Amino acid sequence: MAAVHHNTVFKGTAYTIVEGEGAEVLLLEGRPIAATCAEHGSHQIGDLSCPRVWRLLEDLTYDL
Repeated sequence: MAAVHHNTVFKGTAYTIVEGEGAEVLLLEGRPIAATCAEHGSHQIGDLSCPRVWRLLEDLTYDL
């Protein structure tokens, strides 16, 4: 199993905010809907060109 490098910042009824190494992802019922990173700012969730967001989403996938 891969090492998990993220923390849950907020967990509500439907929304969860998870942060990792320089990136954050907003999840709606477990599905990513928005992302941001320290270097580039906001990202469209379909744009996985940012390595920080990519690593965080990959960690979340392994954590499921």
